[in-house]
Amino acid sequence: MVQGTIPSRPWEMVATDLFQWEQNNYLVVADYYSRYIEVVKLENTTSRTVVNHMKSIFARHGIPSVVRSDNGPQYTAREYKQFAQKWNFEHQTSSPYYPKSNGLAEKAVQIVKRLLSKAKQDGKDPYLSLLEYRNTPIGNVASPAQLLMSRRLRSHLPTTPNQLQPKVVDPERMKEKFEEKQRKQKRYYDRGSTELPAVQEGEAVRVQVQNKWKPAVIKEKLKTPRSYIIQTPNGQRFRRNRNHIRKQKYGVQISRQWEPIEDFQSDGAREVREEQVSEPSTGQYYKTRSGRLSKPPERYQAC
Repeated sequence: MVQGTIPSRPWEMVATDLFQWEQNNYLVVADYYSRYIEVVKLENTTSRTVVNHMKSIFARHGIPSVVRSDNGPQYTAREYKQFAQKWNFEHQTSSPYYPKSNGLAEKAVQIVKRLLSKAKQDGKDPYLSLLEYRNTPIGNVASPAQLLMSRRLRSHLPTTPNQLQPKVVDPERMKEKFEEKQRKQKRYYDRGSTELPAVQEGEAVRVQVQNKWKPAVIKEKLKTPRSYIIQTPNGQRFRRNRNHIRKQKYGVQISRQWEPIEDFQSDGAREVREEQVSEPSTGQYYKTRSGRLSKPPERYQAC
């Protein structure tokens, strides 16, 4: 299990994603440090709309150093790239077809969906449900609101004025908690998993493309853990997670200089396949009444 970077302060690194609930689209932004969640109902899912709402969120909490997302069209559009450049944050995207690498955003989506469903079932205001989540302590340490804002948020629950006073949570204590949690998660995860061997730039591999394994070469290792740029024999380049890459067996090497090959198959391979299914010589066989070819024993072939 690859352990993620532990943020050193609130709102240093956030995850974002889009999701749909009951035919409505939503934007979610979650803080890696505090687990504080912002959620916005979207009028449409264009990149411009997503950027405008994220600007509003960043104006409220500050501009994070790193924003992580999947490769959805809203996040790969030129408008979002310009937003990241002008607002001076690093935009990291997860490996295609591997949502686990954007795990916090996926978890935040599940939390918000659960809050919305429960609020609807109970006839409750969903924003009050979100407020309660932000006020609920994580791991008996502090709530998302306390970790992000250093204070409790006033809600319908009875509180004293003293409880609402700002109080900074010790960052060193939080770092220890994060590290302890990561070690525990890694220990449980590694029990039932095997670490995949590393692959190097220029190495011949096989990559999963549309449920088929195709030959390819590793061209570049990206900053995102276990994420690589690979190139297929016809010159196409893909980004894939290590889980979608297999090492070549028997030390097979593929040249770095690719020539376009139809269907990833050489003429030699086709010739071998044709030879393997060619009809046997009829002189060595006789046909039975059922039409099946039968070979006589060797002791009778000379007769």
